[in-house]
Amino acid sequence: MSLSPNIASIGFTSPSLPSSAQLKTLRDLTRSCALPADPGALQATITAATSEIGRYDIEIEKIQEELDRLVSERDLLSSYANGCRSVLSAPYRLPDDVLVEIFDWCFPEDLYVMSSKTTGQQELDRITHRYILDLAHVCSRWYHVAMATPRLWSMFVVDVECWRRSRATASTLLALLESALDRGKNYPLDLTLRVGSYHNRADAALELFFKHAHRWRELELYSMGHPPECISAATGSLSLDCLEKLFFRAMRKNDNSWEDVEIFQRAPRLTSLEFKGFPASLPKLPWAQINTCTHFSSRDYDCRYQPLTILRNAATHSLYKLVLDLRDRSLATESWDLIEISSEVQNLQIWFSTYNSVVTGKFFDSLTLPRVQTLAFHVAHDFPCPVWACNSFLALAERSVFHDSLFTLRLHQVRVTDTDLLRCLEVLPRLMCLEICDCPTEGVVVITDKLLQGLIYNSDLSALVPRLEYLQLTSLFEFSEEAYLDLVVSRVDLEKHCHDVGNREAFETKLFLRDASDRKLSPPVLQKFSELESQNKLVFTLGRWR
Repeated sequence: MSLSPNIASIGFTSPSLPSSAQLKTLRDLTRSCALPADPGALQATITAATSEIGRYDIEIEKIQEELDRLVSERDLLSSYANGCRSVLSAPYRLPDDVLVEIFDWCFPEDLYVMSSKTTGQQELDRITHRYILDLAHVCSRWYHVAMATPRLWSMFVVDVECWRRSRATASTLLALLESALDRGKNYPLDLTLRVGSYHNRADAALELFFKHAHRWRELELYSMGHPPECISAATGSLSLDCLEKLFFRAMRKNDNSWEDVEIFQRAPRLTSLEFKGFPASLPKLPWAQINTCTHFSSRDYDCRYQPLTILRNAATHSLYKLVLDLRDRSLATESWDLIEISSEVQNLQIWFSTYNSVVTGKFFDSLTLPRVQTLAFHVAHDFPCPVWACNSFLALAERSVFHDSLFTLRLHQVRVTDTDLLRCLEVLPRLMCLEICDCPTEGVVVITDKLLQGLIYNSDLSALVPRLEYLQLTSLFEFSEEAYLDLVVSRVDLEKHCHDVGNREAFETKLFLRDASDRKLSPPVLQKFSELESQNKLVFTLGRWR
């Protein structure tokens, strides 16, 4: 690149520039305040310097113009090189499917949660999928990927009650919602809706979602009362062919207004149900095909057995999880108006809390479970550990024929004595999997030497649970490791004593110890377990209880 013809000569200078001797003379005169010997010469210098300074100004202007040009061209070249570098960088080479995965990681989970604290602006952001629109503004390619990927427009959380708090009008919100739904094309939808608000905006929003009912995959429905007219009047032409999971929450006590709603019976893929509320609030469901059901009950039922009534609908092959809150101390003396509830469920998990074994007994007395194979008891949330009712459980086991059907028993933080637990295990000869846990919040020790010694297999065939293959202990470590070692070794050597075990695999045991415990299994015990593992007789896991 050639230089501008106007650039100043590098040799530009002035004959009026002072010499070193002249500068020294001027300094001496300044210091001494003496008059110069030849004032005329200094006056001539001033006149000449004024003219020369003008010449310098012209040259500096020329140089500044050239410097500005050079800086501008340098910036242009740098920007162009950076642009080329960006085009060759990794983000530009990402395939569209990888870019979509990155967009998914930007999903604001906290925003897509039903909450009474949601603002009108947050509702607008959810409807429009604001986070996607922000990403779409990065560049034209990101815009195309964001708008042309139905998967990114497949989740909606809509609470029409929040619309009144939005600056946008209802018609604008409906138009934005319709546009966002249409971008999802035929991709399966995951919806969270609150219904039962009696105004045109709620009905209009629901009608929009009903146009896409064939896409519903997961539906979380919050009912505020009677179902909207568009749901109650839904005809047999409504298709729910994709619906796999339904979460239904009845938000009003003892509301049974949904019991005649039939639309979910026409959902051939519906296999999972989560429900919170009064059992009579549920719409009609295809129970025979539902294989996983979770029921979160409430403390304010008039009759305490009511949460159990839904068990009657459970299919034989289903997993049923019941979450109960029975902490009210008055329940020990309160009448439950007990009725018999028989269920064909095979896998039952009960999460509950109670201070009194009488309440647990009433709970057991109301049930008959003739086909149950897996039975698990857990403490609900961070509430007090439930108290065991041994005699009531023995009665339940007898009428439900547990001695033939029950293969797995899990007691996670249940307050039961070692004596009562051994009594219960006596009636469970087919048990293969057993999980037991101490209760740290109450400091209740369930796993004791007495319990472990009671589980040792004896050659006289009098041992409890002779078919036991898996034992998990979550412990405060208040037992002796000798008792645990004797138990494990006896179960490993089971084939020496019993010929009725078939092709039995290696015995498996897991031991989880509390973090705060200073005790550890000794090296000799660990060495013995290691030897048994090397012989493929034992599978041992040691961990920490967090």
